[in-house]
Amino acid sequence: MKGRIGGTADRLAEFMWKMWSIPSPSLGYKMLSVVMGEAKRMYRRKLSMLPPDCMEYSQLLENQYMKEKHWIYAILMAAAESLPLLYRECTREEILRSILAKTSLGASSKLLDNLNDEIHTSEEALASLENYLSALRSGEFEKKCNTPVERAESSACEMASWIYFSLADYVPAFSLYIEDCTKLVEGQIRSLEHKKKGWPSLSAYVKSIAEKSIGDVWIDIDLCQFDVLDGSLMKLKKANEYIFKSSLVYDDVQDVFEDIRTHSVNSAVILGIEGNIISPENLQEMDPLKLVSLLGESGILRETVYLADALFLKGVDILMQVENPCIDMKGLLKSFKLVRLFNLRKLLIMNRDFWTLKQFLASFSDFEYLRDQIPIRFTMSTDEFLSRQNGHDQEGYKCDLRRQIRTQSCSFQ
Repeated sequence: MKGRIGGTADRLAEFMWKMWSIPSPSLGYKMLSVVMGEAKRMYRRKLSMLPPDCMEYSQLLENQYMKEKHWIYAILMAAAESLPLLYRECTREEILRSILAKTSLGASSKLLDNLNDEIHTSEEALASLENYLSALRSGEFEKKCNTPVERAESSACEMASWIYFSLADYVPAFSLYIEDCTKLVEGQIRSLEHKKKGWPSLSAYVKSIAEKSIGDVWIDIDLCQFDVLDGSLMKLKKANEYIFKSSLVYDDVQDVFEDIRTHSVNSAVILGIEGNIISPENLQEMDPLKLVSLLGESGILRETVYLADALFLKGVDILMQVENPCIDMKGLLKSFKLVRLFNLRKLLIMNRDFWTLKQFLASFSDFEYLRDQIPIRFTMSTDEFLSRQNGHDQEGYKCDLRRQIRTQSCSFQ
């Protein structure tokens, strides 16, 4: 039943967004549908031709290492951003190349995340990330095929190598791509290190661990279509960074149970620890379901949504400063809203309550409702917020949070 509800919600969210985006020059319904249809056919064909030392696509699905919907969603997200950014400057073939490369980024990173979270030891996960980085940066990697899991890892690295071979290495953005691939994997490694070194602060999470988001590499793929990188494109890159960091935090709310179960880093858990709602010892001793209930009843899960909204709105505000006649700015803003819409639709499927429905529908708004509900500490400048989170104001933050919890009725569980 939950699967049918989820599938219906996904299709409804996609349809609503497509209808809403029709007025945008680059996101007409026919154009978007044709490009997405062609991208799906091309990518399905590539997946069916994975080399023999990789796990076949059908086996990846059968073993539940990946889901077909993940790369199909990636195509929608990729097309929604690539079309507004590239439709005036690039041919359809060039746009499709960017969309397919971004799809490979989303599919390969999700596959490797699943292996590292559910199967690999910390040491095996570290080795797999180093191999993955080599595939992203050079198109070459160590092909492992002794076990089914190694063959699945080789599939992820093979998909990552497709990205490298699709990019022009002589354009200015290629050096950014190489640098951001390193940051992406370093962020993944930092998220593993807490299992040995303890939970990071929220400051550390937002500043560095959240770099495990694919957002910087994602936008670099599009920017590799430009011969010149001007200030407007770099500002757009910064806006995109905040949008994808927000996506990681939205995901943390949905994934909190699994992340507690697998001892994975999660911003909702960090907020709970820093707010004295739970302790690191609780994470070792208590049932994950009970911990999730504590985080919901205390308001921490809503706090995490507000933190994600603050990061999202920071990205939107930066985007509104971009001036470039070659870019469909209205279409690009709608692509950013699509990221939030799809994150909130997952929460709506999970909670099915009025509060989450309001948050979901707010993705179609001008965001004043979102701005009004975000706690003041999340609306500071980024530097001020991070410094307050990390140091002498920490105890004041905890007192403030406990006071909010006493006065706010929260049913988010």
